[in-house]
Amino acid sequence: MIGLIDTHAHIDGDSFDEDRHHMIQRAFDNGLEAIIIPAIESKNYDKIIHLCDNYPQIYCGMGIHPHNVANATDLDIELVKQYADHKKVIAIGEIGLDYYYDFAPKEIQKDMFRKQLILAKQLNLPVIIHNRESDKDLISILKEEQDGTLNGVLHCFSSDLDTLYQALDLNMHISFTGNITYKKSTLSDIVKAVPLDRIMVETDSPFMTPVPHRGKRNEPSFVKYIAEKIAEIHDLQFEQVCTMTSNTAKKLFRLSMLIVLFSAITGFSQSIYAQISDDSTEYEEEIIPQNPYSRTFGIGIFVATNTAIEQLTFEQRTNSRSTRSYDGNAALGFSLGYTIIDPIMIEAGYLYTRNNKPIELGYSTLPNTYEIFNISMRAIANPRSKVAFFAIGGLSYISNTILGEIRNVIGFNAGAGFMVQIPTDYGIFVPTAEWRLDFEGKEFRTGKEDIDRKFKGWGPVTINSFYSLPKLTIFWYPKF
Repeated sequence: MIGLIDTHAHIDGDSFDEDRHHMIQRAFDNGLEAIIIPAIESKNYDKIIHLCDNYPQIYCGMGIHPHNVANATDLDIELVKQYADHKKVIAIGEIGLDYYYDFAPKEIQKDMFRKQLILAKQLNLPVIIHNRESDKDLISILKEEQDGTLNGVLHCFSSDLDTLYQALDLNMHISFTGNITYKKSTLSDIVKAVPLDRIMVETDSPFMTPVPHRGKRNEPSFVKYIAEKIAEIHDLQFEQVCTMTSNTAKKLFRLSMLIVLFSAITGFSQSIYAQISDDSTEYEEEIIPQNPYSRTFGIGIFVATNTAIEQLTFEQRTNSRSTRSYDGNAALGFSLGYTIIDPIMIEAGYLYTRNNKPIELGYSTLPNTYEIFNISMRAIANPRSKVAFFAIGGLSYISNTILGEIRNVIGFNAGAGFMVQIPTDYGIFVPTAEWRLDFEGKEFRTGKEDIDRKFKGWGPVTINSFYSLPKLTIFWYPKF
């Protein structure tokens, strides 16, 4: 490896705690010239600065990642500014927008992105930009803030050609990582379209591990595989790509004199902090950030309107109709929820409703009552979003008193809805709106004998009755 610079590596992360020194030394032993760590949240700022102070070839950016801006304020921007005064801070970043994971409202993301761009211009520092499924808004903000002094890099670029050309017009550089080496990658045309003096390379360690190490933890020494792929796409020699990408990084981040200065002062040898760990440890290709809407055990109360569509027995019929319906009966109940994994929740519930209409119509001297016990599985389409949509289905046990006759029925339920997830200091509050149907299936009667038994059994042909429930629930998932 000839003087490559890994322009984006999160080597401050927990996955390097066991062998960080050896991982860093391995990178430099393989010819890496420098590593840049982009900060993503304030809790690691000191750790990153410590690494930069102890290794002359490590530099960093300071910023707030879009995943971590939900509760950020101007005080956090001021903190970034204070840390950016350190001699090894050469950029503002990692900053940007991420609409794939809805960890922060879009308006807050855009506001914090803009404020950090303004800070970068004030400090005369380049920016390191994160962009995921937010091309339109990101380019729009860059256009508004570009006054001729803003420059930087769109890291791990995976957008389309139109976004690429607009970014280049806005004085941005483009950095590629391990995903361009994947068999199913569609980025070759994008790589080919980037001018050679605007390309940089990165690992995005510990994520996005390149072939041939895909499936293992990524690390800076693997950056050579990205350079090799760029050389293949542009039909260049590997050494040419190393030289061009490193020169581009040095120019953007003003590293040339810094590299000479810090190397001369400190040297390359460092103390050994820990025994090297087994490099064969397997890691996920992409480590998913913590879910801000994590739910474990929850309790909810609900109100509903219950429309009962009842199949009448021969005895119950007063005319030729074999069914009757009662609309708008108020229903109350409670639910317990347990989240197995983010997209899957198990829910147990109890519902009670009372129907006085048979008395009013002279059918009976007793009201109809319905008690429904259910256990269901909720499949959530986008569990990490503030507004999440779901489908629900499961089993129901229905105990009804209809015209004085007790009916105990096993059935099933199905429905769909959406929920709004609201994190607070006391846990997650989840208002939920859904429409559910409870179908009667096999029947076990106690009380008056039924002379018409043709409706017993399972299946859609033999369903006796069903209950339609537009339902509003408020769940509370406390912190544990």
